[in-house]
Formats: sequence, C-alpha cells, structure tokens
Amino acid sequence: MRSELALLVLQYLYDRAGRQIDIGELEVQLGKDIHVLRPAIEDLKTNGFINEDEYRLEILPTGKHFAQSRWV
Repeated sequence: MRSELALLVLQYLYDRAGRQIDIGELEVQLGKDIHVLRPAIEDLKTNGFINEDEYRLEILPTGKHFAQSRWV
C-alpha cells in the first residue's frame, strides 16, 4: 500500500472518522478523478483500512490505528 495517493485518501478519511464520505466529495477535495483514485481506494480496501458502500467510504478501526501510528 503506502502510495502517496492512498495515504492522502486515508488521511482525509481519518480526519472525518465516524462519517461516510461520498466519493464525489473526495474527488473535489483531493482534485483527482475517480479513475485516478480507484487504485488507491482498492489498495486501502485490500489492506482492511477502509470500507466502501454504494460510492461512500468510511475508515475502519484498522485504518484508524494505522493513521494514529503514522500521524498522531
């Protein structure tokens, strides 16, 4: 995992923990198209850091723990 874009996505979701974030919002805030974001999102899902449900993303406890160890 650990691509720069995947870390940006994870950090954005960590800052909004407890909320489901629409992928459209993520596109606008990060300035990236979904086709660019999709590999990073899939990477984060594979690692068990985030969950996707109907184009909405949410950070999972594993992702929170990883983010806390990295940024807090």
